[in-house]
Amino acid sequence: MVSSGLSVKVLFSVLMVVLLAVAVALPAVTAQSYKTVLLRVNTSSFNCRAVNALGGKVVYVAELAPVAVVVVPEHAVGVLKNLPGVIHVSEDGVVEALVLPLKGPKPGKGGGAKQPPQTTPWGVKYINATDAWALTTGSADVNSDGDSEVEVAIIDTGVDKDHPDLASNIKWGVAVWKGKVSSRYDDRDGHGTHVAGTAAAVDNDIGVVGVAHEVEVYAIKALSNAGTGYWSDLVIAIDLAIKGPDGVVDSDGDGVIVGDPEDDAPEVISLSLGGSNPPQELHDIIVSAYSYNITVVAAAGNEGAESLIYPAAYPEVIAVGAIDEGGNVPDWSNRNPELAAPGVNILSTYVGGTYETLSGTSMATPHVSATVALMQAWRLAKGLPPLPPGTVGDTSTSSIRGILHTTAADMGDAGYDNLYGYGVVNAYEAVQKAAAP
Repeated sequence: MVSSGLSVKVLFSVLMVVLLAVAVALPAVTAQSYKTVLLRVNTSSFNCRAVNALGGKVVYVAELAPVAVVVVPEHAVGVLKNLPGVIHVSEDGVVEALVLPLKGPKPGKGGGAKQPPQTTPWGVKYINATDAWALTTGSADVNSDGDSEVEVAIIDTGVDKDHPDLASNIKWGVAVWKGKVSSRYDDRDGHGTHVAGTAAAVDNDIGVVGVAHEVEVYAIKALSNAGTGYWSDLVIAIDLAIKGPDGVVDSDGDGVIVGDPEDDAPEVISLSLGGSNPPQELHDIIVSAYSYNITVVAAAGNEGAESLIYPAAYPEVIAVGAIDEGGNVPDWSNRNPELAAPGVNILSTYVGGTYETLSGTSMATPHVSATVALMQAWRLAKGLPPLPPGTVGDTSTSSIRGILHTTAADMGDAGYDNLYGYGVVNAYEAVQKAAAP
């Protein structure tokens, strides 16, 4: 007779073999894979619950364009186009800061290190911004409430909000990462802080001075601390930028937000970033900014290619290529920009209260963005309405682009050419012409 203890052991062994066989026969259970998708929608018929029914969620619905950002299971992406109110579906992609690799290690935090005495970077001098300061430094308090009506929204890796050469000019900051909006816009990479310094470093006794050193800065973090991000977050960031700190578009309902003391939309959106194969919905939000007369400026790209990257390639956007101190276009600066500006060995503010020299079309872009801010500030100070952005082929004196084109220093072949575009931006001539009788 077999003992009961042995019987239990045998039965247990048999049971384990059976369970193992069943487990092998069953299909493997894997974690659900999700994708971020951008939708162009008919806002009157689009229903968030339809996305929820697919096992997804609506992350953000833009106010300035008919665009929604959603996250859905990968298998449901193809179904989205059939939902009520969905007009177009685009999968997300990567966008990145456009700077050449920094040689050597990144600077440290800086801590309480003694600040260097102020110097004027060569690029600021090259575009004659120092002469423009006799007319304006980027501030225009139209209604005498103590706040300027001129802001530049810098969408980037954030800004070092405590930097002694920037802090007083940072008016507002916000961050967006994978659709989540927060107040954590402090820069940990350095790229956004560098861009902000070229545009708006304070005229004081330390460090550097920016092209428009009294302009107000909106610091919008849409790139990670590694300098990369997503098209979806850029769409959200532009929507947030247009609405400004109060989150309201056109609060007085007069149809005007640029230069309007009743609204806090930026006059300029500066994008030292880019990528390829953008979603159609990115163009939708940029067209919206353009329709509100916000001037959008973006880096041409650092691939040495004949074509521009996006968003610089959109016709509503001013594409900026780079030059060096000798006025030459480096081989890495993408061809066919609209304008050129200093972008090689540019000294500017950096994380941890420090300063760094960087190169890239990212560095060229804020020279133009800040010049636009100077132009609008001078107009407002003279009691004139702000200028509309204009078009890529504009040569009139009644738009930002027309004036930039006709006042730029023609460096290459006569007229427009594929190296310099219309030429190198000339801040003094542009500001003068912006308010000329």
